[in-house]
Amino acid sequence: MMLKYIFYPGCYVSTMLPHVEAAIRFILKKFNVETIELEDLSCCPPKINSIADELFWLTVAVRNLAIAESKGLDILTPCNGCFESFFEAKMMYMEGKDLREKVSNILSKLGYKFEGKIKPKHLIEVLYEDVGLEKIKENIVKPLGALRVAVHYGCHLFIVEHGGDVWKKPRMTDELIKVTRAELVRDGLERLCCGFVPSTVDDAFSLTYRTEVRLKSVKELGVDALVTPCPQCLMRLEFGQVRLRAKARYDVPIIHLAELLALALGLDPKKFGFTVYHKSPTKLILQKIGLG
Repeated sequence: MMLKYIFYPGCYVSTMLPHVEAAIRFILKKFNVETIELEDLSCCPPKINSIADELFWLTVAVRNLAIAESKGLDILTPCNGCFESFFEAKMMYMEGKDLREKVSNILSKLGYKFEGKIKPKHLIEVLYEDVGLEKIKENIVKPLGALRVAVHYGCHLFIVEHGGDVWKKPRMTDELIKVTRAELVRDGLERLCCGFVPSTVDDAFSLTYRTEVRLKSVKELGVDALVTPCPQCLMRLEFGQVRLRAKARYDVPIIHLAELLALALGLDPKKFGFTVYHKSPTKLILQKIGLG
């Protein structure tokens, strides 16, 4: 049975991380996952917008969900931030009668209706639960046993329903890394905020007490790369290294989980710009696995 979803790459992946998008599309095509892309979807928007205007944030987010629901398909996103926004928007909409009435009234005037019949799914959930770990394992053609990697989950990956297991998707992430045969090494800071969101309030603080703390710890592990399923974490941890060079060089390759999987599944790194778009030394990874 072919899997089919509304594909929502998110602003960062589609505009700033073409290498990550290429890797994701390769993987989805590899496993016959059909994706439908709709032009009338808007920015998710990030949950942080709710601080200024909760009704605005919820209305825009639910509008996107309503459009996906009109097609009868779940919405698939590879972005932690977009996943959080859609997940929490659906939960708040379905549980809050007053807010639901306000949002429904606005959406009805625009011709939209949301009943909560579909759900947002993170790329990790689709790969682990729908495609399946065994199927992925069967298609590994370039085992990455030579690599030792650390993982950075991203805060929004821990969003779950009330009383749910916050470690469910992080565990899925671990298993998806391990299926490539790469060795997963831990430092205990896998859940630390990368500094992306708090940088909007105090960038200097976030760079020193979030971004650099994580980079320093990963550097001390002596791993070959830091793998993350979060686009924002990837950007923060890469650009953070560039900004910190005046005081220290970390030179830690930061890659998206989809890139690690794509390499193991046989995608030529030249075909998705693996060493072109990154701001960290990803060529070191290729050298380690014999592709450099």
